[in-house]
Amino acid sequence: MATYEETTNYILKDKYISDILNNSNLSEKHKYELIYRIVADYSHIKRVPTSLYTQDNLPTDYISFDIETTGLAYSDKMIQIAAVKYQNSKEVDYFSSFIDSDGKEISTPISYLTGITNDDLIGAPSLNIVMSQFIDFIDDLPLIGHNITSFELPRIKKWADIDLRSKVAVDTYDFSSTLPLEIDNYKLETLKNYYGIEAKSHNALDDSRTTAIIFENFRNKNFAKKIHSLSIKDTLNGYTFCYTGAIKMGRTTLESYITSRGGRVVKGMSKKVDYLICSPQIAKNLTDGKRSRKEIKFEELINDGFDIKKISEEDFLRMIGEN
Repeated sequence: MATYEETTNYILKDKYISDILNNSNLSEKHKYELIYRIVADYSHIKRVPTSLYTQDNLPTDYISFDIETTGLAYSDKMIQIAAVKYQNSKEVDYFSSFIDSDGKEISTPISYLTGITNDDLIGAPSLNIVMSQFIDFIDDLPLIGHNITSFELPRIKKWADIDLRSKVAVDTYDFSSTLPLEIDNYKLETLKNYYGIEAKSHNALDDSRTTAIIFENFRNKNFAKKIHSLSIKDTLNGYTFCYTGAIKMGRTTLESYITSRGGRVVKGMSKKVDYLICSPQIAKNLTDGKRSRKEIKFEELINDGFDIKKISEEDFLRMIGEN
């Protein structure tokens, strides 16, 4: 089967099509995007699967995908889409692309959370081009993702006018609520920690891979929580931690790292704390406009002679051998 690019270039060489486009005011780039979009949309209509999956008939060949955006509102923009292709329950390929935000700036909190900066989007392809490439990548395979029915799919429909609902096999958020899992909620970060998956969060490619691993556990009916190995169990034994700021790895992940290694996490800063983990402050209600109450309390305790160490997230990861 020819790729979308091959089909697009073939059509552009057609004399009748070429004459029409040359008489338009479209640039060469926009001519290509127009034909590419038509090819991708028409192919998508022909590729919609009709399979119905159950717990005992979950696919082993599928696409796990995720997106990153400038925010949660429909007025925001998609800035990254990524996917991993699984065949026989093994990753065989992946797709990842930044997307031109059409002038929408990435805020500091979103940039810190995702690791994506405005500079990353300079020269990035348009949403139409990236989505066409994404459709080409997923081909006939069913889709899985975490909370995609509530977040990804409506936004892709709104922003790219592509309806992927009929291609979805499993939403792991909804599916997890039907399974015998000992968890308080069904967030991706919670499931990641439940299965001991140590990967970054809020990056579309990493989250796609995390979702696929979680799905494989579901497919294999592995519902037991993964216990950390004894070799790391007591590495933080006896130490008390407090944290402040926008924790990039996620608070649940950070607390899991600490408690699984024998450490203790407290909410308030006091003389009993051994380490204060500090990440950039992005809150608007800081005590003095720069520092959190925990940072101010830390400085007071240091001035009173208490031996408390202030470290960054990166320092903490090096401390436990994860960086």
